[in-house]
Amino acid sequence: MTHAEQHAQQDMLQLAMDSLTRQVVEGLTKNLSVALEQELTRSLSQSLVESEFYRRLSRDMRSGLQEIYQEISRATRPESHTEGEPVQQAEQLFMEASRQLDDILQTTEQATEEIMDVVEKHMALQEEAKAMLAKLRKTRKANDDILKLIEINNELGDNLIKIMTSLSFQDLTGQRIKRIISALKRIEATTFDLYVSTGLSIKAREEAPSKDLETIAQESKAKTTQLKGPQLDASQNDVDDLLKQLGL
Repeated sequence: MTHAEQHAQQDMLQLAMDSLTRQVVEGLTKNLSVALEQELTRSLSQSLVESEFYRRLSRDMRSGLQEIYQEISRATRPESHTEGEPVQQAEQLFMEASRQLDDILQTTEQATEEIMDVVEKHMALQEEAKAMLAKLRKTRKANDDILKLIEINNELGDNLIKIMTSLSFQDLTGQRIKRIISALKRIEATTFDLYVSTGLSIKAREEAPSKDLETIAQESKAKTTQLKGPQLDASQNDVDDLLKQLGL
């Protein structure tokens, strides 16, 4: 084989290698592009599904909290309150429920104390009558009337003791009512914080989609705390307006 023939053969081999290389590269590029497109599509679809899931979860949670708030609002709203009037703040509603329970507790305590005072006076009189009957029994001949009177007096003393024992329920009732009041206040704080902070976060996200999520969360919590505290910079109307915007 001459030198020219060898050179020609090498050129043909080089052309064949170049063609094969191009085919392999094109095939790999196409396959990689398809695989990458499929993976991106799958990832985006999964992200959209997860986003929709959490969006619905948040919506359902807020809807449930709103129903709880509205039920408490209807339960604690004065009878003179009409549907067209603005709904009170959550804190005010829970405070009203707590106040009503406090009133019940105070009324019950007062009635119990008055009854116990009367019973204690009767017990003192019964003891005095008992002593007098004992003397009468010694100085005179015991007859059926005196014996019957002693029996009645003893029964009266037993009944007074039973009344005093029964009135001890006030302590247990008072403790239970106090626990209910404490629970209402905790529910107040939890419901108000969760509903308002979530609503503020959603609103902030809609107004500034590119804003950092952690910043949104911190600002929402701070605003919620400000609403619960003394209204120094904001009037009550501002608070009512915000609650109205959040669906309350």
